[in-house]
Amino acid sequence: MFLDFLRNNPLCIILVVMGLLAWAITIGARISSKRTGHYVSGLPGLGGLFILIGFLTSSFKWPALIGLLDLDLWYFVIKVIPDIFKAERAVKKYVPPEEVDGGKVIEYSNYSKEFEELRFLTEYPGSFEIHRINQYIIISKEGAFVLLKTEVNIRIIERISCKDIEECKKLASPKAKWERKI
Repeated sequence: MFLDFLRNNPLCIILVVMGLLAWAITIGARISSKRTGHYVSGLPGLGGLFILIGFLTSSFKWPALIGLLDLDLWYFVIKVIPDIFKAERAVKKYVPPEEVDGGKVIEYSNYSKEFEELRFLTEYPGSFEIHRINQYIIISKEGAFVLLKTEVNIRIIERISCKDIEECKKLASPKAKWERKI
């Protein structure tokens, strides 16, 4: 009977073995973290998920409940996923303060994950880095306009001086949707 199960459910066996291995790695990482005092990450939640899916693909489904014993899986579903959605909503609703980088905010773009820019590194010829720009901010500073390319927490990636607001908007991404601050 057991041999028939092994022959008829190879995907189940593979997934359950991977799940048990992931559980062992996670437990080993926790023990190592406790002994050394340095945080070591295992594969939290994957062991239970693999076991759950493995038994659900077989003809013998009730052992899938074993996968639900993985507390990391429950923590991920109850705490981590909702926190990701809450943080994303908070970032989308973010409005910059009245003053940024010593200048009065005139207009700003809505938060977006779509703004990316390649920058070639002068110190390493042939190398480049990708900047994820989440928001553009146009400020008035000392009688001139400045376009700020910023990340989520208003970490300024680049400052570009402009003659007027329209020039600043042209230098930003064409996908940017602008809001007026004044």
